Amino acid sequence: LDIFFIEPDDKAFDDVILVDSIANNGRVFLETVLDEVPPPSASADEYFKRHEVLYESWGEITNISGKWEFMVPYFGLQPPLQPYARATRGYGHANFAADFDGIYRRQPLVAKSSVLLEEIRLNDLTIDIPLDRDNFERLEWIDRSDTHHHITYPLTERVIESLISDMQKRGVQRLVDTDSDGEPDDAYYVVRKYQDHFIPSITLSLALQYMNKELKDIEVVLGKHILIDKPELFDAELNIWVPYTVVTAAAVVDEEGQIVSEEVTRDVPEIKIPIDNNGQMLVNFMGPRSFAAAGGNQTFPVRSFAGYASNPTTADETKWPRTRAVPNKILMIGAFERGIAEDEKPTPYGLMYGVEIHANALNTIIMDNFLLEVPYWIDMAILIGLVMLISFMASRLSTIWSLLSAIFLVLALFIAVSIIFDQTALIINFSAPAISILFTFLTIVVYRVMTEEKDKKKIKNMFGKYVNPTVVDQMMENPPELGGVDRDITVFFSDIRGFTSLSELLSPQELVIHLNEYLTAMTDIIMEYQGTLDKYVGDEIMCFWGAPLEQPNHAILACKCALKQMRKLAELNSQWEEGLRIDIGIGLNSGIMTVGNMGSMGRMNYTLMGDSVNLGARLEGTNKEYKTNVIISEYTYGLVRDEVIVRDLDNIKVKGKDKAVLIYELVDIKDGIEPAVPEDEITPQKVEV
Repeated sequence: LDIFFIEPDDKAFDDVILVDSIANNGRVFLETVLDEVPPPSASADEYFKRHEVLYESWGEITNISGKWEFMVPYFGLQPPLQPYARATRGYGHANFAADFDGIYRRQPLVAKSSVLLEEIRLNDLTIDIPLDRDNFERLEWIDRSDTHHHITYPLTERVIESLISDMQKRGVQRLVDTDSDGEPDDAYYVVRKYQDHFIPSITLSLALQYMNKELKDIEVVLGKHILIDKPELFDAELNIWVPYTVVTAAAVVDEEGQIVSEEVTRDVPEIKIPIDNNGQMLVNFMGPRSFAAAGGNQTFPVRSFAGYASNPTTADETKWPRTRAVPNKILMIGAFERGIAEDEKPTPYGLMYGVEIHANALNTIIMDNFLLEVPYWIDMAILIGLVMLISFMASRLSTIWSLLSAIFLVLALFIAVSIIFDQTALIINFSAPAISILFTFLTIVVYRVMTEEKDKKKIKNMFGKYVNPTVVDQMMENPPELGGVDRDITVFFSDIRGFTSLSELLSPQELVIHLNEYLTAMTDIIMEYQGTLDKYVGDEIMCFWGAPLEQPNHAILACKCALKQMRKLAELNSQWEEGLRIDIGIGLNSGIMTVGNMGSMGRMNYTLMGDSVNLGARLEGTNKEYKTNVIISEYTYGLVRDEVIVRDLDNIKVKGKDKAVLIYELVDIKDGIEPAVPEDEITPQKVEV
């Protein structure tokens, strides 16, 4: 009966009639309620006496092992009245425990009821304090936040010293006013001595009755199982107990009532109920909630008590209507209608009345159909494996493909976990790996973004001094890699003629100002024509085209830049005094050159190397011999012959070169040197630097 007979009825004879009926039936089980707080002092003795009567009728669990001291204790209880307790066949607690999310998935098949035996002053606690561990006696203390702390056994001097230190830090003293003057006359810390009783749930008691077992027949190992050895099943036809079996496939009957296929059963030599450290079992819910109304879903058959009460049945059970027949059945009687039932609880299938949750828990036991959680190491292996996999994928694939991979892994995990659960009732943790996959993906994406920004900043700092800002922006999209590569490049060298004479006319400060004005103007033009500044060597400028981004028209860009610099220099000279005017020579050469970061890890420079570079430098100095300003090699001329106007100079053999080279004076550009090449003519491409 899922009803609490805690208080007497206003009409005493109603209680007498019901108690007699319960006693005459001999198969009725009643529920008790366990409370987290002690009962009111005025009724505490009465409540504990009632429970003593229940212990006498059905017993309590004594064959228990594991860390029972650390089970969640219940300090109060509300058992049925003593006459009901004496009449009942057995009892069980009706408590449920919600998970952290407020959903009821578990039932504590074993609950701990703690009875306070005595309170001991901390100063009186010694290692000789008697503690009957065989009767589950223990010591504990309570801190300021009302948290209960178990005291290690056996007691030693070291344990007591540690206890004194902890209680002085976090304990609460009991204040005693012996003379009632409003001032405490004594203060001390209290250690509580409890005796624990282990009470079965109503579902466990009913299952044991169904299997012809008693509480003394079971073995409880906290954190592992409750073992029911050699359960039996009552054969109503033979009126005997037989070895326990469960139906795995129901019989199939045709429209005429003929059996098409026999039912399939499975022998069950023992039932091992998996429980956690608090004696809780995961309930295997059979389906959504049942409804009393006709036509509504009924996972379990629901019958109105009024139907039985208004139309009493005969003593011959064989003549009862099939829908009301109850031989060899377990009936759970309780409130099952809104307005009279206040124990609706959220479950994985939605709200359910308490009596139906009991039915699901009982069905889980008697059908030997338990939910089994895989070992912890399997959950961890799955989590670590999936995290490593998504880490590998997310670090190598694009963000979009990484996201799709993460979603695919979560969906695949969900499908796999669902199939395994449906086929084997094994529970594999889904939420932790799923959250870890998504969190790992987000972490790697954030890390990649931060790293790419750092790399882009590094590139910008490195190349912003050398190349046009537009080129730098394009390099951000296709960052260059470290290392030297061979590229088709045009190199540019310029130098001031007579720089020594100029430096003699000016003080060092004046020379620096004058030189900076010149270098600024020349460098701006290099940037305007998408060139890459290599370095300044005193008054010499070295730059190039064709790296770090490929420029198919690198040669003409260099030629235009050279002529533009000569025009700009003419403007500057017109503004300077005659003694401060500058004349320069420019050498251009094109060819395959090695470009990249040269130097050491601590200090490097993005520059060119190769014979073609040396030829460009030699041509710059050759201007002095031919009284020219801009000389280009035959290699550069070969790339721009249709676009430039030149004057043939000579076929010379420069230092370091065995083969003679044709050289030309660059005079003009056929289409003009303005404007500079549009930005979109630069072909962005990922290159190695």
